[in-house]
Order: sequence, then C-alpha cells, then structure tokens
Amino acid sequence: MNSKLQTILESIRTSVWLIPSVMVCCTTLLALLLLMVDKANQASNTVFLQFFYQVSAESSRAILTTIATSMITITSIAFSITVVALTLASSQFGPRLIRNFMSDKGTQLVLGVFVAIFIYCLLVLQATKSFGQTDFVPGLSVYFALALAFIGVGVLIYFIHHVAHSIQADNVVEQVYCELQNNIARLFPDDSSNDKKQQPVAHLDSMFKHHCDIKAKADGYVQTVDLDTLLKLGVEYNLGFEVLVAAGDFVVNEAEIIKVFHHSDSHLPDSDNMQATVVLGSKRTPIQDPEFAIHQLVEIAVRALSPGINDPYTAISCVDKLNAMLCKLTRLQFPDVAEYDDDGILRIKVRPFTFAGLGDAAFNQIRQYAKDSIAVTIRLVDSLECVARHSQSPVHRDFVSGQLQAIEQIVGQSSISDRDRHDITKRIKNLQSTLS
Repeated sequence: MNSKLQTILESIRTSVWLIPSVMVCCTTLLALLLLMVDKANQASNTVFLQFFYQVSAESSRAILTTIATSMITITSIAFSITVVALTLASSQFGPRLIRNFMSDKGTQLVLGVFVAIFIYCLLVLQATKSFGQTDFVPGLSVYFALALAFIGVGVLIYFIHHVAHSIQADNVVEQVYCELQNNIARLFPDDSSNDKKQQPVAHLDSMFKHHCDIKAKADGYVQTVDLDTLLKLGVEYNLGFEVLVAAGDFVVNEAEIIKVFHHSDSHLPDSDNMQATVVLGSKRTPIQDPEFAIHQLVEIAVRALSPGINDPYTAISCVDKLNAMLCKLTRLQFPDVAEYDDDGILRIKVRPFTFAGLGDAAFNQIRQYAKDSIAVTIRLVDSLECVARHSQSPVHRDFVSGQLQAIEQIVGQSSISDRDRHDITKRIKNLQSTLS
C-alpha cells in the first residue's frame, strides 16, 4: 500500500469522529426509510401494524422531544467522562497514550450511538409538522425511537463499565502490548528455524559512477518510507538508492534522507518524486516503526517509577511485556537491508533495525530510572536471563551481556541492604552462568 495512504488511514483510525459519523449517516437513512414506510397509505391499515399507530400527534411529539433532550444530555455526560479519562491517562501513563484511548472502538461506538439517536429523533420530529393538517402518524418511526432509547440506556451502562475498565493500569499495559505484538508480526517475518543467513550486500558506489543527495524539505518525524516506489524508479531509470533514515527518526530541514546512485545526470527522475517517498509528520506512527509501542511501554514504566506516582508493580508489568517481546524477536528474522529487482540487481539499501537497538530501546531508560527500585532491578535481571535462555546468536548474548554490565555498575554504586544485595548478586551470577 502507498505510504501516504497508510499514513492517512492511520490518522483516520486513531480519530474519534469516524465511527460516530458513519453511524449518524446510517441512522439518517434509517429514519428516511421508516418515514417512507409510515407514509405509505396501506401501512396504517395493515392489521399487524395498527398497534403502532395508536398514538396521537401531541404524544408522539412529546415522546420524540423527551428522547432527543435526554440523548443530548447523555452525550454531553459521555464526552465529559471521556475527557476526564483522557486527563487521567495523560497524567498517569503519558500524553502519547491518549492516542490509544482515542482509537478505542468501544468509546467511539458509544458516542456514535448517542449522537445517532439524537439525530434520528430530530429527523422524525421534523415530520410531525404535518400532524395538524393530516391523519398521518409515523408510528413505526416513533416506536423505533423508543427502542433506540432503551438501547441508549444499556449503552450508557456499558460505557461507564468500559471507561472504568480501560483506565486500569494492567489493561492499559496489555492493550499497548497487543499493539506491540501486532507491529512485530507485521514488520518481522516469522522464521522459527532461524537458519536464514543474510547475504553480504554490495556497495552501491562500486556499481554506479555518480551519486547525489535528496534532502528533506521540512522538519518532522519519518512516518513511512515507500520502498516500492523507489524500487520502480530504480528499475525505470537504472538507479540505486541508499535510504539514510528509518521510520521514527526526526529529520531537520535540508537534512540528507536519500542518496541516489546513477550513471548519468541527464536521466534522473524529478527530485520531488523521490523526496515524497519519505513521508514526514509531526509525530511518530506505528506503521513502519517497531519502536513505537516499545517506547509507549517504556513511558508507562518510567512514569510509574517517578516519585509522584511510585508504582513499581506497573513498571514490573511493563518489563514482563518487553521481556516477552525480546524473547519472541530471538526467533524472528529481521527485515532485509537490501531490495533487489527481478533481475537480481541491487536497487535499495536501507538502514536496518537490530536486536540490540530494539533491546536498548526497551531496557535502557527503565534500567536508569529503576536504580532506586530494587524490585524492578531484580525483574530486569530475571528478564535478561530469560532472553539469554532464548538467545540463538551471539548478537542476542552480546545485548544481554551489555545490559548486565550496566546493571552491575548501578548495583555496585547503590546503597542497599546486605540482603537485597545478596538477592541481586545471586540472580546476576545465575545470569552469568547462563551466558557462559
């Protein structure tokens, strides 16, 4: 899929307005359909429909007005509850977690139901202007409004339960972890055998005579890189590309983002087309960035370790999720660093994601902020031992060894009791034994 289209779809998916807007459109069509059925002359004369029309014009207007007023009041309450939940989430888990709450389908569905019922009642109420002149009574439409009112009450009860459930720390961590799993499964191919070896990649400067640089035209975070378009341009114009940035990087205006290798200056595509393959934005997105959800878990853990919150249990939960992610990555094949055309000619070189890079993004900040939390430090050591047991290459063990050395330095400089030092030292020795 085109990178720009992916970015637009991600923006729509994390917006609050999409599902409510669709539900309002569907409810509008439903109101028009029921009014058409009510206006059919034979509808009120049908035996099994006569019950629905045993209602006067004034009572119908009163019912619709009451339901519409109630729904708009409940809608304002629901929006208020949502804002309070977002405020609590921002202060306790971090402002970047607001994105997860905004993209929550349950909240969007509830807001859509309330707004849709309100719009439906307004549309049916508009049809009551002809009650004084004719015998037409929209019985089916009015009774359907009553049914929607009962549904609205049930949705309100569900919404209160849903909000109380969604702001619990364990549920927030689990939600972010599920997104992390989805990102890992999408960006990293599954290779349980792990016997695939990356072939050495040739240097593009040895294949082409000349090269030039494509520079960014604005500041921003790299959201996506359209490798498919670059591959097509490389085949069409006989070019090679080295992508100097990766998803999640922040680039400044006039920074080099792509190096173009070519044989002749006279036959190059428009630089704007090449520059457009790197989509920049004001924030990071998880489309091609495997560290996005990792940083969310790290932010939750770091905030939990702050003196204002002081919640080591949440931090331990984040460490457990990150540990599970790293153990899974030991069994996965990392994406190739090169793209070839159908003839086997090297066209694109990209900056690779590495196991050590993802591991450092997961553990570095938590280790630094957990120097005063013995429980979290112990869980970090246990997690590293778990990663060491699942390791399948020297790269994995080198990462564990580097993290272990940093923890040993922190523990050696900390003022802790002899018993706590004994517990940590015992686990460190077990980890060293596993590595050896």
